[in-house]
Amino acid sequence: MSEMFRLERKGSGPAVVFVHGFCQSSAYWAPTLEHIAGRGIHGIAVDLPGFGASARESGPYTMEGLADALARQLDAWGIGPKIVLVGGSMGGVVAQHFALRHPARVERLLLVATGGFTPDMQGALDKADAMSRAAWDEAAVTPVVNGFFHQPPLADDVARYRNIALMASQPAAIEAARSNARNRSFDSLGSIRVPTLIIQGRLDRARTPEHGAEMRERIAGSALTVIENAGHTPQLEQPARFREAAVPFLLHGRGVAA
Repeated sequence: MSEMFRLERKGSGPAVVFVHGFCQSSAYWAPTLEHIAGRGIHGIAVDLPGFGASARESGPYTMEGLADALARQLDAWGIGPKIVLVGGSMGGVVAQHFALRHPARVERLLLVATGGFTPDMQGALDKADAMSRAAWDEAAVTPVVNGFFHQPPLADDVARYRNIALMASQPAAIEAARSNARNRSFDSLGSIRVPTLIIQGRLDRARTPEHGAEMRERIAGSALTVIENAGHTPQLEQPARFREAAVPFLLHGRGVAA
């Protein structure tokens, strides 16, 4: 078995594992990882197969396949038996499937800017089809990256995020996009029995606070926090507010119903 790329900061307690979104990488979680590492916590941010520095890793690149690949990789690394799992955007869908398929592995679950189904499935499938016919170049990934933010980042950061998107394998991106479009993990969320915190950006056009509220209603004892003035990457757009909500939960499970 080959190996996913990971950023790791060793520390005590259960590992906190961060999973990135579509055409992203571990870089989207690096600032949060460094922040919790400063508190002595063991943190790992991965590049999923087909994306970032793991672009050459084999599929399947479905939401379920990526969840199972993560479980196998954690076993190979000797991480566990339990983890605190964090997923953003598409990574949040992967995290839902991980929690559903490998429930004994998860101690706490943080879902960020994600949902349990795609409201416009056909529209998302049409975008994936268009992506399959287009060249894999800056023009293809620019609208994807632009959708991650309410306020555009600095030019240097935008260029870096576009480069990260272009690192992805086009076949992996297409397969993941189609799988995400068809995802219905929402129907099984009631089976998740671990403390769960949901964080949404108030101004996120793709995964709205209403989507977060729908998940909260399905997952018993879960809580929803909405970050003001943030879009689809609240951990980067409003890092202080994000950490204020997320870190007590990641470290101690605070912020959800007992």
